[in-house]
Amino acid sequence: MEIQGRLNEIIYQNEVNSYTVATFETDEEEITIVGYLPFIHMGDTLKLMGKYVTHQEYGKQFKIDSFEKMMPQTLEALEQYLSNGTIKGIGPSTAKKIVNTFLEDTIHIFKYEPEKLASIKGITKEKAFMMAQDFNENWELWQIVGYLERFGIGPQNAKKVYQLLGVNAIKQIEENPYMLVDIARGVDFKQIDKMAKDIGIAYDNEKRVEGGIKYSLNRISYNRTYLCRKGETYYICKRFVTSRTRSN
Repeated sequence: MEIQGRLNEIIYQNEVNSYTVATFETDEEEITIVGYLPFIHMGDTLKLMGKYVTHQEYGKQFKIDSFEKMMPQTLEALEQYLSNGTIKGIGPSTAKKIVNTFLEDTIHIFKYEPEKLASIKGITKEKAFMMAQDFNENWELWQIVGYLERFGIGPQNAKKVYQLLGVNAIKQIEENPYMLVDIARGVDFKQIDKMAKDIGIAYDNEKRVEGGIKYSLNRISYNRTYLCRKGETYYICKRFVTSRTRSN
């Protein structure tokens, strides 16, 4: 099931994995939503995929399986998005001025003509470009979330991927998707191998061979030995347990 609306309030969010409890407003109702929602803020416009459930204590909720962040659909939603603290230097007052000045062209201005933001009193040219950079970096992040979702890698992993790989994450993943085996929690080699095939990685690609060997060695060595690397060679190191004996 799919619902679309705006995030009104974040009741709780786990700082580690971004598990979130929030209130969400659609055209029909306001409802509590639960699930993994990294990088979201009050005022964000979201498309949620999941199902309605009834919690024994808290009642009706929408449990999120996956989600997509969307550009705000109305000027009111856009103003709230800009003022929610995501973009440095823009508070409620500045957000209102920007939206009132550029109206439906506001997003275009941020993306392609940021120098025009300096026409608003209190925004210097330097500050205008910094605002636009923040706006566009946030959008790049959401491209990463959406990209990973296509291959069944949930949003709970997107935060770590972004922190480690940055805004060029998609390019790095397309060059070597097998790096996700080490980064994404709960993702195994078979899942990444299917992803690699879907994006055109050759069966005999060097990264595939290296990733497969490393994954196999890790499986063998789990809880018993160490996986070591010397240059480009991986090998199993035995785990030694030392003990001290007391002489009588």
